[in-house]
Amino acid sequence: MHPWLFGVDLPVVGRFEISAYFLWIVVGCVLAAHVVAREAEAEGEDPRAALLLTVLAIAGGSVGARLGHVPTRWDVYVDDPLRVFQFWRGGLVFYGGLIGGLVTGVAWCRVRGLSFIRMADICAPAVAVGLAFGRIGCFSVGCCYGRPIDWPFGIEWPWAVVFLEGQAPSALRGVALHPTQNYATLGALAIFAAVALIRRRRDFEGQAITALLMLYGGWRSFLELFRFDAIRGFVFPEYLGQNLSTSQAVSIPMVLGGAIAYVLLRRRANRGG
Repeated sequence: MHPWLFGVDLPVVGRFEISAYFLWIVVGCVLAAHVVAREAEAEGEDPRAALLLTVLAIAGGSVGARLGHVPTRWDVYVDDPLRVFQFWRGGLVFYGGLIGGLVTGVAWCRVRGLSFIRMADICAPAVAVGLAFGRIGCFSVGCCYGRPIDWPFGIEWPWAVVFLEGQAPSALRGVALHPTQNYATLGALAIFAAVALIRRRRDFEGQAITALLMLYGGWRSFLELFRFDAIRGFVFPEYLGQNLSTSQAVSIPMVLGGAIAYVLLRRRANRGG
């Protein structure tokens, strides 16, 4: 594992380092943009307009992902405010990025007079692609790590990983952990395949994006059972203990919201609206 690839010192900005995490994020964004262009062309939409939407959504998502991370490491950003702008150093939260991307996408579609639901359907498979490669980046730097694993039938790869450096805390280095980053990658690839298939066979506009919300929300809630990075905290720990993580508290409404939107959009389509 090589968390940092290279770095240089720049005036004002400070130390500019390219991490494996940042590299995989870039790879994911590029591949996601390619998927969007192909989906738009297949749908009869202008690929350039779809790519512009993708670039804007990635920019808005990056801001949202950073803002989502700041509260979890407030002490770090207070001591080094410029770090807020140093995206290459990591520190991104997916749900913050999703919200930022959605807000940006809605605003852009309103300005251009486009159907947000239609464009969201086009972009839905690409979101899963970007997420899959982003989680490879998480694995490369040791963040989003899993719980210690001690299964009676062995802890050989791919069922365990041992970090000797990176962001995993020192107490867990050298300890066999669930490779939750790889679980997330495999899940995202499976979601991509499912959402792409749904898009090909969809019965109404919005079926792909609502399926993405439900599938990812459900998978993330399940994945939290194996994760051990408690930095994002828990909801109502005084009443529930450490049984409902912040990510689960976001995932569950995401599944419910996706299900409600699925039903409403389907009914509207059946009525010919």
